[in-house]
Amino acid sequence: MNRLKSAIRDHFHPEEHPFVERVLDWIDRAARGRPVRTPFLDPRGKVIVKALVGQSGELQSFFDGGYEGAERCRCLIAPTWISPEEKAFGLSFLSVRTGRRSGELRHPDVLGSLLGLGIKREMTGDILLLPDRCFVIVAEEIADYILLHMNRIGPESVTLESCARSELVLPDRRTNQWTVSVASLRVDALAAGVFRLSRAKASEAIRSGKCRVNWQVTEDPSRLLREGDTVSLRGWGRFRVDAVEGETKKGRLRVRVEQPV
Repeated sequence: MNRLKSAIRDHFHPEEHPFVERVLDWIDRAARGRPVRTPFLDPRGKVIVKALVGQSGELQSFFDGGYEGAERCRCLIAPTWISPEEKAFGLSFLSVRTGRRSGELRHPDVLGSLLGLGIKREMTGDILLLPDRCFVIVAEEIADYILLHMNRIGPESVTLESCARSELVLPDRRTNQWTVSVASLRVDALAAGVFRLSRAKASEAIRSGKCRVNWQVTEDPSRLLREGDTVSLRGWGRFRVDAVEGETKKGRLRVRVEQPV
């Protein structure tokens, strides 16, 4: 078994090994007939869970983040004879309003206030921002605690209420699209162009493990990107490679990128 685990770990980045170990433990427990409900997983975590559960042959994985297309989801790992109910995923839905009429909240402020209560990120799902309020999807285990203790987000006083899944209002997806001129599709070139960094600084950040491509850590500045790839650089933000539009007269590439507002 240890040799098998070692072989599995070799397929993942060292930074992912602790999470891989958690997944293997979940699989072991589920294989003994005890379904496991995980914390919220990011897209990369979902890929890892699907891959490892798929290798077992005896188990299946189900994902639910509260609405179709949710980025962060909880997973139920269970024997193949189980069909989970909606409530099995342990999701709670909170509606948050500010005291102002035009109190639009910011994602970093909402998340920061949740983490400031001592809540781990893995216990929170997506945050849906609207002009007059926001919805927060959380693990049911901590919903009452948040309702009791969260009364401010940044400088704003807020009121929280529990709501049903059916009451969620999905915001319009707001992004900025623009074109950047780069020498190549290397991740350091795109990151430097999008975040307005020097190529050397972008490469340094990537080598230090601050970059993820499609939610997977990469430390290779020369990695080539493709249309559809999502890149995040810790401390600077995230962008998506939308399309390669062609070359300039000087032979540089014109790449359309998309960034969340």
